[in-house]
Amino acid sequence: MAKWTLVGLLLIMTSTARADEIRTDAFLVDVILARPAGLVATVCGSALFVAISPLTALATIPPPHDAFEIAADKLILAPVDFTFNRRVGDFHLDKHN
Repeated sequence: MAKWTLVGLLLIMTSTARADEIRTDAFLVDVILARPAGLVATVCGSALFVAISPLTALATIPPPHDAFEIAADKLILAPVDFTFNRRVGDFHLDKHN
């Protein structure tokens, strides 16, 4: 029963979108594989950021003093943008879509 509910939900969501905006196969790959993988990457990146923060603090001492910003951008913000801020079915990784 839950399988058919998921299929119905996916059909409703794809039928309301314009055909030229997203493709159904890209939508399914995004919802089933990419978004959960992005969520895992966000959680692992956050844990890694906390784990390496003492080393990042040492790297911040010499100029340009932006090691925390670079680490946060690569380990936390990039996976968050990929997972939550891009359109469904759009796999472009540029920041300005």
